[in-house]
Amino acid sequence: MKYEYEPVLLKRWLREVRPPLLGKTMENSNEKYRGVLERLSDQFAGLVDAPASAFEQWVKQLSRREKLLLPNLYKKELPEEMKKAMIDVIQQHVRHERRLFRVLVDVVYETCDLDEIWKLLRYAYASHIEKIEKRMEKEKSEKWRRYLSSKDPIVYLATTAYESEKGILEELETFYLTKNFPLFKLVLMEIFQLADESFFLKEQELYRDMFVSSTNEQQQKMANALIKKCKLNHVKPLGRLIFEKLQTYHRKPMLWRYVGEKEKRRFAQWIMKLEMKDFFGGVNKNHERFQYWEKFIPNLEDVVVTDERTTLIMYFRDVVIMEVLGTGAVYIYRADVFQRHFQPKIDRMLAERERFANKTWRKVREVKRTELMDRDLTIPGGWLRHNGGWQWKFDEWLRRELGWEVRRDVLLQKETENDEGSFDAE
Repeated sequence: MKYEYEPVLLKRWLREVRPPLLGKTMENSNEKYRGVLERLSDQFAGLVDAPASAFEQWVKQLSRREKLLLPNLYKKELPEEMKKAMIDVIQQHVRHERRLFRVLVDVVYETCDLDEIWKLLRYAYASHIEKIEKRMEKEKSEKWRRYLSSKDPIVYLATTAYESEKGILEELETFYLTKNFPLFKLVLMEIFQLADESFFLKEQELYRDMFVSSTNEQQQKMANALIKKCKLNHVKPLGRLIFEKLQTYHRKPMLWRYVGEKEKRRFAQWIMKLEMKDFFGGVNKNHERFQYWEKFIPNLEDVVVTDERTTLIMYFRDVVIMEVLGTGAVYIYRADVFQRHFQPKIDRMLAERERFANKTWRKVREVKRTELMDRDLTIPGGWLRHNGGWQWKFDEWLRRELGWEVRRDVLLQKETENDEGSFDAE
């Protein structure tokens, strides 16, 4: 006999009418876990444009713990009426709430408000000075007194941290200022103005971290300080970082608006010399081609390396010169001719390099040397070969046809003798 299973009881149970397992409304399980400050922020958002009286009524119903968090709701962008009402309320609570001092410290560092909140911080310290200093060592309390009475708190913190034997991070932590606060960056920017080369050498990692996370304006000011204070070959990795982010003022003039004229010219010459040194490094141990073209660096405006690092394009005010690694002729074009016939290809390549700089899997198509070779477009006679005595022949042609100064000692007078340090310094 053959048996076949059928779930009769289960089918009957499924057909029965039963009340819903869940009610029509559900408790928001996230609500009870939301942070107190987040909840206060949501409530305060609905009062920002309301009359100050509505804000004051709202504050009255807050608990002591919630009132302690009120300063965290302060923003410089608040309407003036609301800012005034909030400052008044916080000031009232400061008188009998010592813990507001510590809260206000963080709010100053978060908002960078050195006007209203700074005044409240000073008031909080003065109101509870005995209790606050009871928890401090004498040296620390003296620092806090000087800090809170200083005319410029950022300059005070920068100077104190820079001169400290502890190191800037440890020193600033005695003022509860750490790297995660916006004010830290303002203090560090001020330190960079005070610093000498030894500081940049010691704090390269900190400089890199701050540079990468900074706005473009801040990056320019950091670059200006480093170029002004250092021999660039001594801080080569940081110089490379600046070039990676800002290029040079010839390529990206808008990214160098906050850098001094002397500093941006000096940096451009340094990075071009470095690019040429790297390019010619494989020719021979004497780097004779580098030694030849190096003397013209003060007149260079830009250099581009392409075609798998076998071709160097040197931009001068009047001409563009294409040099090759190994065997091959030098092509010399009028600047406007090169701009019209070849520069669009170079621009596309540079744009792609910048766009895919951090994408190692993406290979940028490089402009081939053969795409830039056209003897019909060169200046008449501007096709020079590296045969015997080529340096002298090049000099004669450049002097005669372009009117260039070719004497090395005269050309290098344009460079300051203390600019870069030794190129062999690593």
